[in-house]
Amino acid sequence: MNATAKVILAVLFTVYVCLTFLFAFNGYPGFIQDSTCFLPTAYFINHFHQLINPLYDAGLDPLQHRFLFYPPLFPYVVAVVNSSMPEFYNNMMVSLTWIDNLSMAILLISVMLYVRRNRLQTSINMYLFAILWLIALFSFYGVQEGRPEVLCKFFLACFLLNNIYQSKRFCDFNNGLLVGLNLITSPVSTFYLMVIIVGLLTYQNKFKLTFIFQTLLGFAIVLGIFTSVYPYHLSELIHSLQKHSQNVIVNRVSTGGFKNFVQFYITYAYAPFLVVNFMIAIVYVGYKLLKKNKFVSVGLLLILTSLVSYFSFKDMPMNYNMLVLSPLFFFILFVVYAEIAKQKVAGFFLKVSSSMLILTLFVNSTGFIRKTLLYFATKNEQVSGLAFRQQFIKVYNLTPKNKKIAISFSLWPYCLDKYKNITMNNLDTAVKYEISQQLYSGSNEPKPENGFKLITNNFISKHPKLGKLPLGNTYPWFQTAIYERK
Repeated sequence: MNATAKVILAVLFTVYVCLTFLFAFNGYPGFIQDSTCFLPTAYFINHFHQLINPLYDAGLDPLQHRFLFYPPLFPYVVAVVNSSMPEFYNNMMVSLTWIDNLSMAILLISVMLYVRRNRLQTSINMYLFAILWLIALFSFYGVQEGRPEVLCKFFLACFLLNNIYQSKRFCDFNNGLLVGLNLITSPVSTFYLMVIIVGLLTYQNKFKLTFIFQTLLGFAIVLGIFTSVYPYHLSELIHSLQKHSQNVIVNRVSTGGFKNFVQFYITYAYAPFLVVNFMIAIVYVGYKLLKKNKFVSVGLLLILTSLVSYFSFKDMPMNYNMLVLSPLFFFILFVVYAEIAKQKVAGFFLKVSSSMLILTLFVNSTGFIRKTLLYFATKNEQVSGLAFRQQFIKVYNLTPKNKKIAISFSLWPYCLDKYKNITMNNLDTAVKYEISQQLYSGSNEPKPENGFKLITNNFISKHPKLGKLPLGNTYPWFQTAIYERK
């Protein structure tokens, strides 16, 4: 890739990075429900030096609220990043944006290394493809989930770079380190990475004692350090992981069927065509393995596909178990296009494949484009997080000390210092007031709440549009409705 292409990509990357930080500083587009499970823990690590989460403990420790249902590296990393910045209410979103953007920068370096190593010839078509690829990449990254997969994607990007660079002395050792770091971040992505590493060792004819030992050594070092510094008994974590997994994965019944599949894997606002990216990556890797008669690696690829499908499709809203592989998807998509571009004579099949790939990336990119358009189209109507904070304090001052305020799941970053008086459950009999955010409600008017009367309505009744183009159901800010118990 020549200097011109590098400059173009660097400029575009910088522009998109600036946009992501602009969004984060404004608390946009807002955390979703799962963020409540993980991110408040970072606050309590920094302020109370405890691995706890009073807002969500999965019912495993309702008295001390210890964070036991997941490995703890994610909230610790967020806590470290937070503590390095001035404290303000959106710093968790800014922290996750730092992690996301660093992950994408590492992925971009990996692509450039691949291009240089394979001496690919750049062309106008390659420039245009790279620009579209970059926009699509930003669609698949975002902090709205607020889940450990944000950090896992960073580790997967590091894994990709490590195996493209391929240091002869440390590549397998580093792979082991990354497996260990994933294990203390998210068990599901660890299963994926283990299968991938075994597949790589097999593919490279390195499934031998020396390389296996180097990988296990890196893994053992991480696990040993973690075991020595973990603040609770390791047996409690293992038992809680099993119990939480049974509650969330095994006993959870998927509802909605094909409709939910379309919603979360094809038309998902932040990562459209997610399942298409997955299928392209799997088919391409499978084809390359079969072409080289790597049948054991093909078997491992089928195991990986089954694992991803199980954890993703067991319950449709769990698409983050597929999204976590975004660094690998996008690297493979780039490789596929580069392979097609290398062909001196492009037959019908290659032309169709190239067109389908470009179409996929175009659809992917609409997630980031829509998010950007929605931000600027609704900026004049913005209700800031700090404005909500002022409103919350007024309600807090009216609330008796033995009573609570129920809040929507995107509002917690602005209320954590009053954590003893907030809850996400409006069925709690101690709730005196409820503050409901319009964002993610899908409604332009506050809905009736049993046992409560509406006392303040700040919802924006119109739909967000760019001219006549509809961009969503509700404005993406911090306008709320306030209810008081009757």
